Amino acid sequence: MTLAAIKDRNTVTITRSCEVCRSPNFTSLPEFTTTEWPVVACSECGFVYLGRVPGYDALSEEYAWEKTWAAERKRRSKRTWYKLDAATRWRMKLGHWIDNLRRSKWLRSGNVLDIGCGGGCRIGPGPTPFGIEVSKALADKAKPLFAERGGDVIHAPALDGLDAFDQDFFSAILMRSYLEHESSPRAVLEKAFVRLKHGGSVYLRVPDFGSINRRIAGANWCGFRFPDHVNYFSGRSLRQLAESVGFRYRRINWLSLFDDNLIVELRKP
Repeated sequence: MTLAAIKDRNTVTITRSCEVCRSPNFTSLPEFTTTEWPVVACSECGFVYLGRVPGYDALSEEYAWEKTWAAERKRRSKRTWYKLDAATRWRMKLGHWIDNLRRSKWLRSGNVLDIGCGGGCRIGPGPTPFGIEVSKALADKAKPLFAERGGDVIHAPALDGLDAFDQDFFSAILMRSYLEHESSPRAVLEKAFVRLKHGGSVYLRVPDFGSINRRIAGANWCGFRFPDHVNYFSGRSLRQLAESVGFRYRRINWLSLFDDNLIVELRKP
């Protein structure tokens, strides 16, 4: 079974196969499909993803992150689980603090790329920062912040933006809260691999579908965001994808009770 026959009335959409093992076969997950965007699991490897997603043009304007997050927050606020989650947000602040501390140690020199940089610069002092951002409004906001440190921000989908850089150009690439949004994560990791220096790393953070909190919250899990979260990685599926591209996989955080995310280093040998 494939999703090729499914059509959306309102916007151009892309139908997908599994990005981990490339199988076109899937099983629908109605317990997680709470909107018109179908959540499915690969029949071969179990990777969970959206089978139909908005096209890149829609992500630039209509489904830009800053718009969909506002709508998602309003939808969640009506649920009892959201109120409980909001009352314990201190655990997320702790996770962000630890994440920021790690990032300041990782990204110290050379050319560093932030894919999905948003409207600010998350790359600390030292390296020359570059960014790629699909949202036009956020890219325009971030561009002068990068330019004043000798870098630049490219407004484009990641696949097109990566083509603007030479092979072995970056010492590190940051993908923080990005890869879950990318409809072609395999192709992005392949292009990132080529543009990293040998010994360079991708520092990656994504919602952890295998986390304790997801298992407890079910369909109310904070990692579900439709339609802009299109991939739902577990440690197993992310490792399988990364190693098939050529990266060495190392998980950095193991206690997901305080952080519903996977934080990993993908090193180019």
